[in-house]
Amino acid sequence: MTRVRLGHAGGPELLLRVPGLAPSETVVVPPEQFVDRYLGDEAPEDMSERTRVLRATLQEHREQQTRTWLNRTRYLRIAVGILVFLSVGIGGLAVWQGRRVRAQREAAGALFYTMKALELDVRRLEAAAGPDSSVRERRDRLEAQYEDLLTTLGIYSDRTPAEIQLIYRTIHRLGESEANVPRGFVDEVLKYIKQWKSADLEASLDRAAAGDLGPVVGAILLQHNLPREFFYLALQESKLDARAIGPSTRFGVPKGMWQLIPRTAEAYGLRVGPMQGERQFDPLDERHDVRKATAAAARYLEDIYTTDAQASGLLVMAAYNLGEPRVLSLIRSMPESPSERNFWALLEKHRAQIPQETYSYVFRIVSAAVIGANPKLFGFDFQPPLGSPGDSTATTVN
Repeated sequence: MTRVRLGHAGGPELLLRVPGLAPSETVVVPPEQFVDRYLGDEAPEDMSERTRVLRATLQEHREQQTRTWLNRTRYLRIAVGILVFLSVGIGGLAVWQGRRVRAQREAAGALFYTMKALELDVRRLEAAAGPDSSVRERRDRLEAQYEDLLTTLGIYSDRTPAEIQLIYRTIHRLGESEANVPRGFVDEVLKYIKQWKSADLEASLDRAAAGDLGPVVGAILLQHNLPREFFYLALQESKLDARAIGPSTRFGVPKGMWQLIPRTAEAYGLRVGPMQGERQFDPLDERHDVRKATAAAARYLEDIYTTDAQASGLLVMAAYNLGEPRVLSLIRSMPESPSERNFWALLEKHRAQIPQETYSYVFRIVSAAVIGANPKLFGFDFQPPLGSPGDSTATTVN
């Protein structure tokens, strides 16, 4: 229907109506009824064709979205299941691998301490009946097996930093197994390496080089089947000064490069001088003689090494620092076997009874031995006093 006005306002108005053309359906839906009208489960009573088509379209779209969501949910569940399976598998593999590595380390440690026990047996056997090459061959085979295990464990892999390998090698030569080194031990050695000052080491080692002390002392130690690294015990005691005089003690005045007290010096064949009780150099006191004093010190170290210390060089150091009464009682309280009587066991069981002085004493010697094996690796400018790292062999029965 159309209205047309003729002329100005107030003119005649025509009303045109086209038969058969009805006005389009208009349904006003309040906002609160929109969801029910177009998305509700039941169709409205006054639903037009347009509403029906729209409801059908929305329903189809909703069903499609539901199918898509279900498919995605199913795929997500499958993916999560796979991830859980892989996580469990990887976790199980990690646990298995960890147990395997621990078992290998335990086997390597057991093999190492079997070698140490064999070494002690060889020493006793040779003391009574002379050298036995068959026992040495057996030990060499065990040593080769041990090295193979260390390679398997990755202790000496290409990825192991050179300074860490050197620490492990030094510990090995001093009679402890690399396979069961406590986690913090290597870090502690590195800390003590940093504490050594170039001036302190260079002054002592220059003195040693002037007197050719490295080869002399090293050869005597090897004659007694001891680690050459005990050379650094003398460095810690006296800065390698044969004329050194220590502080007075209730056992007398320690003198010489090895700082032997009169009683120990005499027990191992040295003649002490008439000024043994005075804190001054005595030319008649054999403790000031490098070769004689080193031979006596080597016999003393060997006795501790082969008995109470059970072939642990680190235990020998601890005993040498404090003397028999204070440390040997702790050492002797542990089982008499290399696997149970070692430096790690001493720290674990008796750390509270070990003075910080002795703890530092051992670590200073070890750290100096590590530096001395390859000074340039740690920024020091002197030659290895005992030769190159390859020349320093493990403790063997010769």
